[in-house]
Amino acid sequence: MDVGRLLDTLEKASGNATDIYYGLYTDYFENGSDPVSALKIILEYPNEIGNSEDRDPTTISNQEENRLSALLEEMITGMTDRIVEMNLTQKDFYEKLYANIFDSANELFPQTKEERVIALKILSENVSAVPYFQVLEVDKITKEEFVSGIDRLVNHILEANHMLQRQFATTPEEAAQILRIADEITDKKDRIIYWTVLLNTLRRQNE
Repeated sequence: MDVGRLLDTLEKASGNATDIYYGLYTDYFENGSDPVSALKIILEYPNEIGNSEDRDPTTISNQEENRLSALLEEMITGMTDRIVEMNLTQKDFYEKLYANIFDSANELFPQTKEERVIALKILSENVSAVPYFQVLEVDKITKEEFVSGIDRLVNHILEANHMLQRQFATTPEEAAQILRIADEITDKKDRIIYWTVLLNTLRRQNE
């Protein structure tokens, strides 16, 4: 597959998003030599595909897209989440995702071209589990280790929480302070505990 050509297509794509996905499916899934790699590249593309303000598709009507999205979105999201839980390598993940959603003989899954185009759009725009990255093995930390670690790190955690409450001119300045404190922690498990506490703090703030 010509990766450069696909990336160039994504970068230069303009017009209605559904029409763009229809063209991508035609060129790289139906007629492409490596649809699995194409799927990975499309789902990892960081920018918006197509023009969200262009709401007049020529390939699939808005009414049909809305109907297919209502039928398929929950199933596609659930299927993707299920495959994510298998914690496969990236290669195996995208192969299984393609096989189940775009190349399945099971009539419960997308079968027509229109269904598969909308499935691609749903994956690209609405499924938070992609792009996918495998979780690698890390050091296990027991409850006792976590509690004792917090006791050792109490000053680091207090200082970091203070920095999170300060008003910095830029976010990188704030991040630099959090990282500076983390760099003072030499033990790997203690660093994991430090970041765990901060991540939980940030999640609570965002709720």
